[in-house]
Amino acid sequence: SDNWGRPDLAMALEGSPPSWRELHPVGRLDADTSGLLLFSRDGKLTQHLLHPRQRVEKEYVATVGGHNAVLDDGASALRAALLAGVATGEGTHVAELVEARAPSDADLESVSASTELSGIDPEPPVATLRLVVREGKHRMVRRMLANSGHPVLALRRVRFGAVSLDEAELPLGSLRAVDGTALAWAEGLAD
Repeated sequence: SDNWGRPDLAMALEGSPPSWRELHPVGRLDADTSGLLLFSRDGKLTQHLLHPRQRVEKEYVATVGGHNAVLDDGASALRAALLAGVATGEGTHVAELVEARAPSDADLESVSASTELSGIDPEPPVATLRLVVREGKHRMVRRMLANSGHPVLALRRVRFGAVSLDEAELPLGSLRAVDGTALAWAEGLAD
């Protein structure tokens, strides 16, 4: 566990096959973010996946607060702002807004779980956004959306390049090997 008693990645790998204990994480998720985290034993592949020059897509689903106008007019104002780049304390970052919709029951449960862990009473969720970024700076998605007037209440990564998370198939905290198309994609990058 970490200094605050939260589970860490070593704990996540407990009970996995011995060869998996040689793996290292490809990037990271902050403590307030859930979702897909890749592991590898290939340092060259890890560098390729993480280097900003490669522009590997990472897709996130964010349930946000703010004003209800985000759902008006197909979220065109937010879409344009994200594509133009949003200034944050860490620089200006760009994202592609793929979808904006009203939060589902599952999204609202995700917000409840996040706020239960943080102890913060959030503003009401107004939208769930699906967005794609091509770099990975610390808390970048949270900063961009907050600076656009939409503080993130719950955030999860659902795709890293060709590797997608099927949350119905893989419960929170579970592990599985990458196979099929996603494995072929990763192996092609390592060459």
